[in-house]
Amino acid sequence: MTSTKPHHWRPLVALLSATLLAACDNNGGSVQPVVPPLTDTTYSADIVWTEYGIPHVTAQDWGSLGYGSGYVAAQANYCVIMRAIVDGNGDSARYFGSDGDLDLDLVMKLFNDDEAAQRMFDAFPEFLQQNLTGYAAGLNRYLADTGVDNLAEGDEGCRGGPWVRQVDALDIVQRVHKQILRASSDPLSGFSVAASPDTAMASVLPPGITAGEQLLATLDKEAVAVAMDMPAAEEIGSNAYAVGADASQTNSGILFGNPHFPWQGYERFFMFHLTLPGEYDVMGSALLGLPAPVIGFNENVAWSHTVSTGKRFTFYELELNPENKMQYIYDGEIRDIEGRTVTAQNLQADGSVETVEHTFYLSHFGPIVDLGRVSPLLAGWPNAAGTLLTYRDANLENLRGLEQWVRMGQAADLDEFKQALRSIGIPWVNTIAADRYGDALYSDISVVPNVSTNKYNSCIRGLLQTLLTDQGFVTMDGSDSACEWGNDPDTAAGVFGYDNLPKLETRSYGANANDSYWLANPRRLLTGFSPIIGKEEVTQSIRTRHTFTQAENRLAGTDGLGAPGFNVDNIRQLSYQATNHAAELIVADVIDICSGVEDWSAYSENPATAAQACSVLADWDGAHRLDSVGGHVFYEFWKAVSGTDDFWAVPFDPADPVNTPRDLNTANEAVVAAVTQAFADGVDTLVTAGIAMDAPWGEVQFDEKNGTRYGIHGGSGSMMFSVITSSLVDGEGYANITHGNSYIQAVTWDESDCPDAYAILTYSQSTDPANPHYADTTELYSSGNWIDMPFCEAARDAQEIGRTTLEE
Repeated sequence: MTSTKPHHWRPLVALLSATLLAACDNNGGSVQPVVPPLTDTTYSADIVWTEYGIPHVTAQDWGSLGYGSGYVAAQANYCVIMRAIVDGNGDSARYFGSDGDLDLDLVMKLFNDDEAAQRMFDAFPEFLQQNLTGYAAGLNRYLADTGVDNLAEGDEGCRGGPWVRQVDALDIVQRVHKQILRASSDPLSGFSVAASPDTAMASVLPPGITAGEQLLATLDKEAVAVAMDMPAAEEIGSNAYAVGADASQTNSGILFGNPHFPWQGYERFFMFHLTLPGEYDVMGSALLGLPAPVIGFNENVAWSHTVSTGKRFTFYELELNPENKMQYIYDGEIRDIEGRTVTAQNLQADGSVETVEHTFYLSHFGPIVDLGRVSPLLAGWPNAAGTLLTYRDANLENLRGLEQWVRMGQAADLDEFKQALRSIGIPWVNTIAADRYGDALYSDISVVPNVSTNKYNSCIRGLLQTLLTDQGFVTMDGSDSACEWGNDPDTAAGVFGYDNLPKLETRSYGANANDSYWLANPRRLLTGFSPIIGKEEVTQSIRTRHTFTQAENRLAGTDGLGAPGFNVDNIRQLSYQATNHAAELIVADVIDICSGVEDWSAYSENPATAAQACSVLADWDGAHRLDSVGGHVFYEFWKAVSGTDDFWAVPFDPADPVNTPRDLNTANEAVVAAVTQAFADGVDTLVTAGIAMDAPWGEVQFDEKNGTRYGIHGGSGSMMFSVITSSLVDGEGYANITHGNSYIQAVTWDESDCPDAYAILTYSQSTDPANPHYADTTELYSSGNWIDMPFCEAARDAQEIGRTTLEE
């Protein structure tokens, strides 16, 4: 039986000011929705499904467009969307106990409760309010039509689940807001819950050891990443190219986008096409539970996103009142630390539900945090420095991105697209775009705390602030108002405005693979921005270097893919060829070293197999395609050898970031010894897992769906452009794919009105094992093929597999 949420369930009649008229200003500006009187029909949406389960929703008003969007998303992924809503509500532990996240639930109750959701909803323009309300109604329509006892089964199913219920627009707001906080208050939840004035002061330093020495010895950046639930940088992110006319074989731009996101859960993408005639027409994808595409294309513009290096919060160090640890000093005056109590529920092992009450403590910046999980010196109230840490979150109650994504989708060219970016709502990603007319854009136009270079240099004071900042967590003096975030004109308070954020406007190309803005094109390095946005003149990741090596080889025509320059076919081949750039840099030397080992017994428990593995590596094609043999040998070696000191013979050169560092330092005996041992260790790992050295990659790395194994091309982001993150399962192979290539799109234009677009969704449209689109695009990806995206009506009708008109 479904439950309801009466505390903010809205009577149906109040939700339905349904139809909108499109109107343009007299100067040809952006489309501005206007709201007409109520009609008898609440919602009406025409839906056509094309091959691989892609829905095309057409409606005459924003409410109906949301209704259709919610319904088609629910049909493929209702249970996963519902789980996203439960988590956004702060109810994960209530229904899933230890499989939920009580700390995060408490933070959601603090920052994402109904009152906060109502404020955010009320701030939306009316067309978005109607769209979100319609989206919730579409989810409810699917639930009503299907029934809770007929919902999906499987690992991500919810059949008969007590957490299944009707939802409303505020639930959707909460789901989106939680996603927006993914790089700030979400991962910081454990730290803020841990902070308590009842915690004893951190232990006193041993004699003769300075605070700096002790803190450096105990501060563990990897522990910070784990505590903050942030995957390693090389294992999550995205790649994207924006190609302009000068780098294209045609006069049009080309966009290639490839986000690397989870293969399970509600951060999966879903492909769909939304049309409001005369006002909005976008095809693309969004994370589950978001009502409109966030990556996609229209008739004239295409765009993608990559996770950016910009910070979304800053820590502040507070100087406490020595007479009262519940007060801190700010500009020489005393301020109180305020307590705010919330409650959440936690399912116990015996099936009972415990109500958990927790008090957060807040400065005017935000919550106090206890970083004891990072270093014991940072635990306690106060910590070993006699201070407290607090943070300010730039994305708190920032849902500007929802309107911004709509405006991006309405853009007729890149100039209008850039205008849409000025509202600074995109929470934590770069934007890469191209248009029909041959213009291209790389930009980190995202929400970043307005900490200028001068402020960064003057407000990071003392040992603790300096050490935390050096570890990647900007920490400033919380006792001085001069260290408050600045403000830019026509921009939300506290964040950088459009003109102060990095961007590359070009007719050549721009690209990003999750390193900073500095390298968006090797011929036009971007400099002079605040360090809080990203670092300049630093070593780039192997994946970033691969991204630009591919581009430069393509422009030169030296990659075996034909004449110089990009087209929509060869840009897709760059991904599917799945070459390993780390191997391109060192594998010849590794083969020389392993071939020179006469007796592997000093290094490996499996000496004969180690010798065989060296022969396999010598014959390897340097790629991770299905028929490649030897990629797993190199991967396990690479994991084992990474971090070796003095590894490269040629050091990093800021004047040549794409090609340095390079060359294995074979003149260093310690490096040669480390390479030899790492190779042996990798072989032993594979032997222990029962993996043959000469097994083809398609048998070693696969995704199993309904008993069928689909070989998956691509490999670790620590080595290459085409990313698949998977862990080794004994007796099977890399059978646990967690994230990587997801919704990949390649878009260009010709003389027709229709975009020339191709896409793939690696893990398929649906999480329901009984759905016909549970595995079909996984099979397509495995075979190296693409969907020819049917944007225009004739193409849509040619691929049609079903249609309906949905009314309420």
